[in-house]
Amino acid sequence: LLMYIKTLPVKNIVVLLISLIVSVPLFAQEIIKPNFALATHPLKVDKIIISDSSVLITLTLKNQIEGGEFCANEIIYIQELKRKKKAYLLKASGIPICPNTYKFDKPGEELTFDLEFFGFYEIPDYINVIEDCNENCFTIYGVIIDQEMNHDIDMGFGFYKSGNPELSAVSFEKAVNEHPDYPFGYLYEYLIDLYAEMGDYDQARKWYQKLESSEFVDKEQVMEKISRKNYANQLIH
Repeated sequence: LLMYIKTLPVKNIVVLLISLIVSVPLFAQEIIKPNFALATHPLKVDKIIISDSSVLITLTLKNQIEGGEFCANEIIYIQELKRKKKAYLLKASGIPICPNTYKFDKPGEELTFDLEFFGFYEIPDYINVIEDCNENCFTIYGVIIDQEMNHDIDMGFGFYKSGNPELSAVSFEKAVNEHPDYPFGYLYEYLIDLYAEMGDYDQARKWYQKLESSEFVDKEQVMEKISRKNYANQLIH
């Protein structure tokens, strides 16, 4: 390419360089297994690749019933959660568009598929994935794009699995405290669980009271789940 450029007139070199710059994405980011608040279906977010021109999301759905079927509505969009901007579906791969359906052979079978959307002007910190239809529509709430927040949450799970609940709580607290604009409270459940498990009900109550006074989108669901825990009575003393 360098030898080719040397043989071009200056004007042509300028045009070539501009075209090369324009053709290169302004930014690109890949997130493997991002964390999210909740989903309406048994879905996993395997990967998200974000550039200035598109957002590619790889999902896996696990069938739970005999004779299960699945399809994607032609109207699906992602919504970034700070400015409520939407980006609509460009194309779907590996999944039929309704009314065509993918027919599962048995319960437990998984279907992995890609959804590609128009891009945002800048990388969002958090998004919802929303299928816009009349029935059996899927939504994935509070998908975390922010790499640092995902890292802290993953560390929290890792510390807990290795038998370190104290460090697990530190990691989850860091994720919560450094991202106060995240509009979902599911991480509070983990913190309350951890402190209750460690017998530190002062801390468990502190986080429960923060949840109780919050305006999180999933506040009622999280509090309802906590109300069924065997330690729930300890939180209201």
